Amino acid sequence: MSIRKLILPLLIGVLGLILVLHGIPLVLALITAILLEPIIQLMIRVFNMKRMPAVTITYILFLASFGMGSYWLSTLLVVQSVELAHKLPMLSAHFFETLERYIIVWEKYYALLPVETISTIQQVLNSLKNSAMIAASTVTKWIFNIVAALPELLLISIVYLISLFLISFDLPSLRNGFMNLFTPSAKEKVDLVLNQLSRALVGFLGAQIILSLMTYLLALIGLLILDVKYAFLIAFIIVLVDILPILGTGSFIVPWAAYQFFINNDQFLAVGLIILFLVITVVRRIVEPKILGESLGISALAALASLYIGFQLLGFVGFILGPAIVIIIEALLKAGFLKVKLDF
Repeated sequence: MSIRKLILPLLIGVLGLILVLHGIPLVLALITAILLEPIIQLMIRVFNMKRMPAVTITYILFLASFGMGSYWLSTLLVVQSVELAHKLPMLSAHFFETLERYIIVWEKYYALLPVETISTIQQVLNSLKNSAMIAASTVTKWIFNIVAALPELLLISIVYLISLFLISFDLPSLRNGFMNLFTPSAKEKVDLVLNQLSRALVGFLGAQIILSLMTYLLALIGLLILDVKYAFLIAFIIVLVDILPILGTGSFIVPWAAYQFFINNDQFLAVGLIILFLVITVVRRIVEPKILGESLGISALAALASLYIGFQLLGFVGFILGPAIVIIIEALLKAGFLKVKLDF
């Protein structure tokens, strides 16, 4: 390939990278427009609509859902976050005060230790206590910073919503303009790849939404049964942690259960949290490969293998790239860009 033929793909790649890095609202608007496109096409076919009214109705429905979700996030979750942020330093101090009382009880067991060793243990405990207090204060400041950033978030949301409507209306034109960059012989293959990737993107995000909603409902129901305060907020935090495979729900629920069992002497809540953790883990591990496989158009085994191998190789990034690579390879094979034949 000559240098002249490489210039256009390089320019497109550079512009795409700039857009991703500095135009997050536009990128999110484009992804959302692709996700909403099947609904728009369905309305055009079923109700014989023009594109403008179909886009407008779909956009209004999405706007109503977006508004209700934003209202819920900005009221219930923000209020509970602020309340919890105020209490974090106090909870951290209470934890280490209780831990020190337990240590005093066990002092007779290490009274025979050298003075230097005992002094080192005390220094470590004091260091942990100070670190925990600093961490709690940092989390508190982080929560307040998020609340303070709401005006900027509002501006980003406005840009996102306006961009979404404009992109949704012009999506066929944008697609045609992109397709015109290719020769007639390449258009068919590129179109097949784009359709495959579009279906996969819709399926992947839809699967993640379903899994997150399922996790949230399981966590919320469990926390409400256990009569936990800030149940709506904590269930939301569990979902955020569960999205990150490097952490998982266990990194949040298990230490919490241990704290309730050993520090607060609340065996009922501790056992309940462990049961909740097991239920969420088992249900998600059973359902996740099947939902991802069906949504992405690949087998459940391929989805599970791509998730596991991707995570083992690249961590959290691999958790996303694993299925994406499988989808891209499958799309390229179907389009004929890749031809693999073994001969002996």
